[in-house]
Formats: sequence, C-alpha cells, structure tokens
Amino acid sequence: MNVEDIKQLMDGFDPAALLPDLTTVAGKMELICRIAVMLGPILLLTLGLIYYFLAPKEANHRFGFRCYYGMGSVEAWRFTQKLAGLTWSALGLILSIVMLLSTLGFRKLTIVDQVWRSVKCLGWEVGLTLAAVLFIHIMAAICFDKDGMRRPNAPKFDLNFNFPFKK
Repeated sequence: MNVEDIKQLMDGFDPAALLPDLTTVAGKMELICRIAVMLGPILLLTLGLIYYFLAPKEANHRFGFRCYYGMGSVEAWRFTQKLAGLTWSALGLILSIVMLLSTLGFRKLTIVDQVWRSVKCLGWEVGLTLAAVLFIHIMAAICFDKDGMRRPNAPKFDLNFNFPFKK
C-alpha cells in the first residue's frame, strides 16, 4: 500500500463521527452524578441497619464496628454495635433525603455544575460520616474503659428499642 492509496481511503473519513453525541454524554453524566451522590447515603443506611439488627453477639475482627473501647467486653461490643447502627442509620436516612432533594435540580444545571455539585455533596457525605465515626468512638470511650468495663459515672443509654416484632 502506498501513500496515494491511504489518502484515497481516508478521503471520505470524518474523525468527528467517532465521537459520541453530546446529548447522550450529558444524560449519562447526570445519571453518573446522581448515582455517585446517592450511593453513600444508601450504603450508610444499609450498614446501619445491619449493625443494629444483625451484628455478631461477640467481638470479632471480621465483621462489626470495631473500636478500641468497644472490643473489651461483650457489653461494650453490643453497645458499640447498637450505637453505630443507630447513628449510621439516622445519618443515612437524613443524607438520603437531603441528597435526593439536591439532585432534583440537576437537569437545570450544566454538566460542569452538576459535577461540582456532586463533588460538594460527596464532600459533605464524607465529612459527616467521619464525624459520626468520631462520635461513636467518643461515646464508647465515655461509657467504657479499655477493659470493656462500664465506667462508674457513665451515662446509661437504652439502645434497644422495643419493636413489636422483636422478642
């Protein structure tokens, strides 16, 4: 093949035809931003419910919310799991509602503004999740010592709600 054959072959070729249509890219970008923003709160809500209802009865190193003061005894472990479940479930529910309301206005925004709003939402999600983790660690440290014994002046919290379907 010589150069003339290549020129003749490429004569009717338009490289712009290989690019996707911008309207489909914009629609997919909106969907990607919505999924990215909603995934965190739904995951928090799910993990919170799992920690509250399905946490292991004894401390282990595989599943559960592990912290230094929550691993000392069975009582400390169960308290930490219930507190983590309640905290993460509440945060997941609140963030789900707030982020859903935040993503409703995505269609009115440009693609760049959608991405920046998604980044801001993800930043809030990460910050609030870290604050929740810190809260759980602090509460476990307030209520229990390093051996898992309840501190004498520690406040008592009843984290077991009496649901009709629980025995």
